[in-house]
Amino acid sequence: MLSPSGLTHTRSAQTAAQLGAIARTHREARGLGLRQAAPLGGVGVRFLSEFERGKETAELGKVLAALNGLGLDLAVMPREDRPQAPASGLSQRLGMAFPYDWSNSRMDEATFIRLVLGARRFDDVLKLVGHFGIDRVSREVPQLDDQQTIARAAEMLARIYQGMLLAQSEPRDELAA
Repeated sequence: MLSPSGLTHTRSAQTAAQLGAIARTHREARGLGLRQAAPLGGVGVRFLSEFERGKETAELGKVLAALNGLGLDLAVMPREDRPQAPASGLSQRLGMAFPYDWSNSRMDEATFIRLVLGARRFDDVLKLVGHFGIDRVSREVPQLDDQQTIARAAEMLARIYQGMLLAQSEPRDELAA
């Protein structure tokens, strides 16, 4: 899938996290660290790091400059084979704050779980655990893109697990009062 230049084919992204992951994969394939790559696009190390982690509010001009510095172009294409409106996928059924599967209502569950974990929204991760179970969600953590995202996902799942244990240890009659 990757060549020494980073990408062997065109990739598409529907989210900031996906676009950032493409940029990070390309940068790493070129053997560039954040400190080496940031000046190539005229952006700061912090900005490049946040963009690669999927910061939703990253300034478009800087995103384009960062991509250009990495030797990537951003193309806008019509979605002929995808629904134009948000699909009724798991995001909608679970009442999540963000539509992780808006462009693909038939997304496989592993990809969906990783997208939710990567967004680092605790309430959505909680809903994810409620639907799939903590064991199933935990199995996807090692598949995440970077160590910081893995650490944050593990932290959130540990908090959820602690809450589950606490809820199990509470006497039932006290909970009703």
